[in-house]
This record gives sequence, C-alpha cells and structure tokens, in this order.
Amino acid sequence: MHSIQKVVTRKRKGDDDSAWTYWVTRPVTERLAMVEELRAEYHGWTYESEPRLSRICRVIRRA
Repeated sequence: MHSIQKVVTRKRKGDDDSAWTYWVTRPVTERLAMVEELRAEYHGWTYESEPRLSRICRVIRRA
C-alpha cells in the first residue's frame, strides 16, 4: 500500500491560484472524471485490469 504524505499549503485570500481558478470553472462531471482518473492512476489499474471479487458457488445439500 502506498503511503500518502500530508501536505499543507497556506495562502492568503487575495493570492492568485491558477489551478484552483481553472478547476472552479470546469463542470462538475469533468472534475469528477479527473478525480476518478487520478484515483485509478494512484492504484495502478484501469477498468480493463480492475480487480474484482471472485464468484464462488458451492452446492451445500442436494434434495
């Protein structure tokens, strides 16, 4: 498992933050799509290689 380093950046109210300004202007769907892309990149898989639960079926008792 990856460890995440905590980072805190302090800014003043009037400071220019072009990344924040850009993402605030984007639609919610685009912002969520980018979050999903970053999450998949962090975990190292895409939908083609997404880990899944295995399906197990067992007969307990026959009638």
